[in-house]
Amino acid sequence: MSLQITAVAYVYIHLILEKNNRRQRRWWQTQLFTRRSKFGRNSLLNDLRTQEINGQFQNFMRMSSSYFDLLINLIGPKIVKTETILREPIWVKDRLAVTLRFLATDESFTSLQHLLKMSKQVISNIVKLDLT
Repeated sequence: MSLQITAVAYVYIHLILEKNNRRQRRWWQTQLFTRRSKFGRNSLLNDLRTQEINGQFQNFMRMSSSYFDLLINLIGPKIVKTETILREPIWVKDRLAVTLRFLATDESFTSLQHLLKMSKQVISNIVKLDLT
């Protein structure tokens, strides 16, 4: 009987210690990506649209702003996501910009994450879903 109690106590203590060793996440997303929503989502895209006269938007997206708007009108209803209680969806123009930038430059998701302030997992999902 004493051996059984000792074995049960050992298993119980082992489970408690194992539970305490699990890594706790501190953030839903990193600080870099949370600032994206504070500063107007993809401020880079907005800044480039204001610099359209200089050709900055054309250079970055590899198309004019009018063609970009046309693509948003054509493809937008198919790639739009609904808003949930937990978080806002990524806007259609940002989803399209991510996909077009990836296709135009063939950059890695890691380099795009710093440029567009989205995680590489999100970029991967956006590109995969938008191309299907």
